[in-house]
Amino acid sequence: MRSSVLTLGTFDGVHRGHQRILKKVVERAKARGARSIALAFGMPPKLGHNPSAKPVLLTPLSDKTQLLKRLGIDEVQALVFDKKTASTPPETFFTRRILQRCGAREMVVGPRVAFGRRRAGKLPFLMTLGKRHGVRIHVVSGVKIMGKPVSSSGIRDLLYQGDVAGAGRHLGYPYSIAGKVVHGSRRGHKLGYPTANIAVDTHAILPPGVFWVNVLPANKPIPLKSSDLRPATHGLCNVGTRPTFTPKAKKLTCEVFLFKRPSSLYGRALRVVFRRRIRSEKRFKSSGALKRQIARDFRTALRWTRS
Repeated sequence: MRSSVLTLGTFDGVHRGHQRILKKVVERAKARGARSIALAFGMPPKLGHNPSAKPVLLTPLSDKTQLLKRLGIDEVQALVFDKKTASTPPETFFTRRILQRCGAREMVVGPRVAFGRRRAGKLPFLMTLGKRHGVRIHVVSGVKIMGKPVSSSGIRDLLYQGDVAGAGRHLGYPYSIAGKVVHGSRRGHKLGYPTANIAVDTHAILPPGVFWVNVLPANKPIPLKSSDLRPATHGLCNVGTRPTFTPKAKKLTCEVFLFKRPSSLYGRALRVVFRRRIRSEKRFKSSGALKRQIARDFRTALRWTRS
């Protein structure tokens, strides 16, 4: 079996801190002529037996796998946090999965690494295992932006507040969600701004507010740089509860008005890339007042597309 350089974690968001680790993995794998492998949990293990009351994922597993591979990882192995995984002692996981199945000769981790039963496989124990089994352990320090450590939990908090610009700075690329276009109430059509209603993964975070967005077919690469957005269509996106029409609603919905709308969108899978927040969602006294506000939002977004 060909040897490997390996990392493991949840990698939710594949943010700047993760990217620093992944860069080191790829560099060490190339230096050894080895495979680069990422063992990635689909869901944060700490939520495995304690599901959150609100969406928690920055990147569903399919998006995470795509990002990891685009950043140079040869092989992504998805880990499921089930009872078997939760009860596996860290040394057993290390010898059976990391050594025997993956042939790891080096590992790259962050200082907060933890794996195995009760997350007992923390850095000091991993260093001991590495020495015992001849696996070189590299520890990569975290990333700070404006004095704040970059973390998945921190990015989640920014998105819960609708701060997509802040989230993008920590991610290193603009936040996006993907989903299929489904039939809605057609209120946008009646207002003169027909929208596409996007059915999003229930675990994915929807940032509340009204935004300037770019929209791409979901099968296009997740945008990591500005050139990835060249084929995108500009749009307005509202994420909220539509309080003008459904004041008692609590569930967030995502609807997008495209500046250049194709003839039919129903059933198509789209990716909505959040560029800038225009305002918070609010309840208007009438549909006419809402329509006038949407026109102002449109002019704001249009101005930003030209700047």
